[in-house]
Amino acid sequence: MRKYELLFITHPDYDDEKVAAVIQRYQDAITRGKGVVKTSEKWGKRRLAYELDGLREGLYILVTFDAGRDVSAELDRLMRIDQDVVRHMISRMDHPRHKITPRKPRETRPEEPRVESSESARPVKVVREAPAATAPEAETVFKAPKTGETAQD
Repeated sequence: MRKYELLFITHPDYDDEKVAAVIQRYQDAITRGKGVVKTSEKWGKRRLAYELDGLREGLYILVTFDAGRDVSAELDRLMRIDQDVVRHMISRMDHPRHKITPRKPRETRPEEPRVESSESARPVKVVREAPAATAPEAETVFKAPKTGETAQD
């Protein structure tokens, strides 16, 4: 059995009985699939990041449960067609890629500056460019015509 979190958003104007019925519907779907519901929390109304289906707020509900892969697929299918659910997200909590492992501390380097011997240092070759030859055409500056004059005048 895998550990999952199901977070879904319903319409904010639903009363407590309607919200309890929606939560119970999905808890029953989990238990029918031989899953175990651990917790069910109603987070309350929260402002959405952007407008969804004409709604600016939503009622957030979090359900944690243990079940097989087929149960999460069935929940996803049911929530896609349910008109009471605005958005939903099912997250697997025991996935090995998502586990945080502590990092090994870095090796501390000495604060002393490193000095290389002259034997190991490569010789540096300095290349300087010769100054560009100035052609008489290059020194000519184009003057813009004054108002009322043309470039040919």
